[in-house]
Amino acid sequence: MMKHIDLSNIAKENREYAIHLATHHKILTFDHGIFTLDHMPQHAPFEAVDFWRDLSLSIEVLLKACLLKHHIPFFKKRAHGEYGNRIRAAQNPWLDETLKKLQIEYVAQINTGTISTAIKSAQEALFGNTAFDPKKEKLISEMIYIIIRTRRNRNSHFFFPNQGRVDMTEVEMIYLPLLNMLEELYHI
Repeated sequence: MMKHIDLSNIAKENREYAIHLATHHKILTFDHGIFTLDHMPQHAPFEAVDFWRDLSLSIEVLLKACLLKHHIPFFKKRAHGEYGNRIRAAQNPWLDETLKKLQIEYVAQINTGTISTAIKSAQEALFGNTAFDPKKEKLISEMIYIIIRTRRNRNSHFFFPNQGRVDMTEVEMIYLPLLNMLEELYHI
């Protein structure tokens, strides 16, 4: 008998993973629903790049968790993914129906897209449709585009020595507010 993986709690699980990614370098903490600065440990250039990559990825994962929580279907079916474990969402009727509609039966068939496609989905289907502050929605979009242009792709695919330090001003002005707004959006 083929084993099924139940994805009913995938939004919650991705939120928890985003929190882990944002905090495991011990520069940020998460307590009572708020991300804050912890301290600035000594770090080698590779560790700083790891921090930027993980922090950017945490924002992408938290954004996608928000989309799932608010029933925004942002993923597509990946061709030639008919292998591995089958999936279902037995306790999440919206997700179960979405998977069936897209004819997704295996984990390998899920294409979650990029942070760019996720923010476009948020702008098209989520923003303006909740009680969330429209000014914060605009800030989320602007901050994500800044991250895409300045760090996201650069730190994920190649090492550049000039990226090998942690700029606390950038963390405080862009990343921390963005994480906290996404956390707030998740709970709306």
